[in-house]
Amino acid sequence: MLIDARTLPEDTVIEQDICIIGAGAAGITLAREFIDRSEQVCLLESGGMDFDEATQSLYGDKNIGNSYYPLKETRARYLGGSTNLWGGWSRPLDEIDFEDRPWMPNSGWSIARDELVPYYQRAQQVCNLGPFEYELDYWQDRFKQRQYQPLPTTAKDITTCLWQIIPPTHLRFGQVFKTELERAKNIDTYLYANVVDIETNDTAQSVTRLRVATLEGKKFWIAAKAFVLATGGIENPRLLLAANKVQNTGLGNQYDRVGRYFMEHPYIISGRVRLFEPLPLYTQKNFQLGEMFMGVGLGLTKEVQKREQLLNFGARLLPLQEEWVESFNRLRGRQKKGHKAFPTIHEGRKYGREEVSVLEDALKVMTNLDRIALKAYEKLSKSKITALTYDTHLIAEQAPNPDSRVTLSSERDRLGLNRAKLDWRLTPLDKHTIKRSQEIITGEIERLGLGKATLELTDESSWQHLTGSYHHMGTTRMDNNPRHGVVNENCRVHGVSNLYVAGSSVFPTSGLSNPTLTIIALSIRLADYLKTSGIEDRRGYVESTISA
Repeated sequence: MLIDARTLPEDTVIEQDICIIGAGAAGITLAREFIDRSEQVCLLESGGMDFDEATQSLYGDKNIGNSYYPLKETRARYLGGSTNLWGGWSRPLDEIDFEDRPWMPNSGWSIARDELVPYYQRAQQVCNLGPFEYELDYWQDRFKQRQYQPLPTTAKDITTCLWQIIPPTHLRFGQVFKTELERAKNIDTYLYANVVDIETNDTAQSVTRLRVATLEGKKFWIAAKAFVLATGGIENPRLLLAANKVQNTGLGNQYDRVGRYFMEHPYIISGRVRLFEPLPLYTQKNFQLGEMFMGVGLGLTKEVQKREQLLNFGARLLPLQEEWVESFNRLRGRQKKGHKAFPTIHEGRKYGREEVSVLEDALKVMTNLDRIALKAYEKLSKSKITALTYDTHLIAEQAPNPDSRVTLSSERDRLGLNRAKLDWRLTPLDKHTIKRSQEIITGEIERLGLGKATLELTDESSWQHLTGSYHHMGTTRMDNNPRHGVVNENCRVHGVSNLYVAGSSVFPTSGLSNPTLTIIALSIRLADYLKTSGIEDRRGYVESTISA
């Protein structure tokens, strides 16, 4: 059932067996696992069915670390969560991602990859993907039928990385699973419901109830036997840190671990590869194989990662991004319309994207004069010099760094909750991995006689365009030792008997892969645990607390 929380009477008390906070990929997956079972479940969503600026503004956080996107642009606060933003690229973590790697401090998971495989298989079905097969050997015959030749068998150090892509009809979980949630008799989904406090008993060892509010100011209570935070890598630590009335450092934070180890997938477009012959398997943004959509990249073998002491890494060869074309056309358009030469940066919004000024466009054109000249030559000579030239898109694992973290700001949102403050930091190993891995991959392309590379990561200024991938991980990391992590192997918060966390914030390491398939697999695993041993019957205690 879908319920508009704005219609509830003030101070309503809702009692459930399980309360899930957040209706994105993790929360919806978790809730669906309980459909038609005996457990009564409520699912809380901050927004409604569509984007709403007032609700989205609750994400108005700040970043004081490495240059990063405005945080409210990296998440969507309505039913379906960030599945409303994603492209559906799916791939499990690699075996090495779960291992303790001596060259990477704080690496290693509390569970092995083999333990997660059955849940990955179920996650494939949730996402309407193909078979759980991500090795090249499985697909090679079908690729060859399309004349998609893989790397020569003489290739060493580099490997082919495969992604499956969720079909467009299955991307937005809020739309895809809305009918299921509406019809489920034991699942109540509350829209416009924002958690503003997590209340505990007097020792902070058990959660008793949640204080929930709408933007209009109406407040109500939710009591349950088990609570699951599923609000993402920024909001999960924010809610734990803000729940500080009994334990002044916040829940699960006895050893100052909550919010630390924030990881992204550092991403930069740098350097080029000119191929001597077409390699269509590796140079398409994506392609369709029967009813499936797939993407391909180049990565490092496990052996070379160990030998070179590098993090996991991938590169994709994609058509040139001639950003100067857009800037050049805007400049011409402004000149024709008689716009002043240097408007303020905010005047640029009317030209198609946020904060584009004439100065920015002029600089873009001036710094790409060589490419403009090459394009002009091609047009005049009718040649295709750039036809087999590709940008190298580089994406890497980030090492877990305790100084890269989410904390609470002194600023408060509209509901009175402290905003989150992000301090995203990279280590020398992160940048070394990107630079050295690019050298290895492009060097192998040249050794195999496939093409010629141009590298651009030569000095500090060449890193200025490095950013993230909208992947927020690690801030409530999994470790069975509470001195090193926030949740145990079953995703239960250390020191709190009935509070759990779902999502990529529990990842100890990020690997190379997009996180959502692993988020869904871990959510299914958590659901299985809650079905068998994770729910304690504490209703009598809860009722006495509420009546008091």
